[in-house]
Amino acid sequence: MVVRSTVAWMGDVWAVPAAVASRENRSKMVGSSLRFIEISAVYGLGDIIARNNTKDTKETKMNERTKILHHGDTPEKYFGAVNPPVVHASLFGYRTVEEFRAVNRDPFHQPVYHREYNPTVGVLEEKIAMLEHAEAGIAFSSGMGAITAPLLALLSHGDHLLVIDSVYGPTRQFCNDTLTRMGIQVEYFSAAESANLAPRLKDNTRLIYLESPGSLTFEIQDIEAVTRLARARGIYTIIDNSWATPLYQKPLDMGVDIVVHSGTKYIAGHSDLTLGLLACSEALFKKIKPTAVLLGAVLSPDDAYLALRGLRTLPLRMAQHQESALKIARWLASRPEVREVLHPGLPTFPGYELAKRQMTGYSSLFSFRLQPGTAEARRAFVDTLELFLIGYSWGGYESLMLPLDRAFAGEPDWRARRGLDDDLFRTSIGLEDPDDLIADLERGLAAWRAAMD
Repeated sequence: MVVRSTVAWMGDVWAVPAAVASRENRSKMVGSSLRFIEISAVYGLGDIIARNNTKDTKETKMNERTKILHHGDTPEKYFGAVNPPVVHASLFGYRTVEEFRAVNRDPFHQPVYHREYNPTVGVLEEKIAMLEHAEAGIAFSSGMGAITAPLLALLSHGDHLLVIDSVYGPTRQFCNDTLTRMGIQVEYFSAAESANLAPRLKDNTRLIYLESPGSLTFEIQDIEAVTRLARARGIYTIIDNSWATPLYQKPLDMGVDIVVHSGTKYIAGHSDLTLGLLACSEALFKKIKPTAVLLGAVLSPDDAYLALRGLRTLPLRMAQHQESALKIARWLASRPEVREVLHPGLPTFPGYELAKRQMTGYSSLFSFRLQPGTAEARRAFVDTLELFLIGYSWGGYESLMLPLDRAFAGEPDWRARRGLDDDLFRTSIGLEDPDDLIADLERGLAAWRAAMD
């Protein structure tokens, strides 16, 4: 595709003869309710003009699985192409001062400079906003970009931040290192405290950060109890929704202000990119987006395209992830070598009832504890596995096994706070046949038993 010049578009578009989009007509349209846009291309379809974006009321009746495929997609914008094009451009050029000034009135939604807006990335942002029942979305080059941007945008020197104790390790590190150096007071609370956080609030409490479930031992927080209290006090709430995905948990419907995702995991789904996503109200978007732009954690159009491709199969993948993970978790729970399985979908899990109330499904990440054993036995268990790779991430097509012993843990006291030891393993169940994975785990457990003899 070769495009000679571009001017930002807004809403739906259609192709018209080039004569219709004359300079005289353009000057009349720019700034009007039509929000004129032109693309002068070499396709022989003429110039492209935008009309107001009228919401299709039919979409409100669609199943979410259908919305994922079609929301925000406008093939007529792209000469009938069903996939949005990958727009490689650091900047977007214009022919007149009037056109340039028009698009600069809203640089976060129209192509002016890539760091502020990119059309390919914009489609992804529309989809995450739709999935989270939000008004706006922001995409980042990593999950940590999505996590740090709202914290930096909303917190100032002297503010008090409450964070769930089971939070993702790098998030904790950012709070302890960066935010405290900025003069922000950071304190942590347990999942049990989430039912009544009032005693932990201070006059300067500005924000409460949740991650439910957690991503190591999967503590469930009472989201609605936290948001009721926070809204009554004028306190912002953020939740990391990476584990449940927007399919299985809708935090904004429970009163949360901002949802963040490591889209690297399930949303992208193929372990081939890093991605952060954020969804919120339009008012909060206006507070957070300028900070996001200045941080420079910008998603590339290529990664946005891959994420859009992954998103299309998210419902299918999550259904298989859930089915396989529950089958394997139940199998592990029946094994004499295993003393505990930490999966929110098992009735034996401490937060099982709360998880059922807040979520409509489960993902594929969970942990389990082997019986007390030696380091050699634990190593034999992992090293014997053939289908499970050792890796830090999760949510991809491949199965992973992570030994959560002292050699891998980033913070020395988190295990003690949870009463855990070196016999903890976290597994991400991929899209392989679950019976093959069970057979692989059986080989690993046999090696563990042999090493214990």
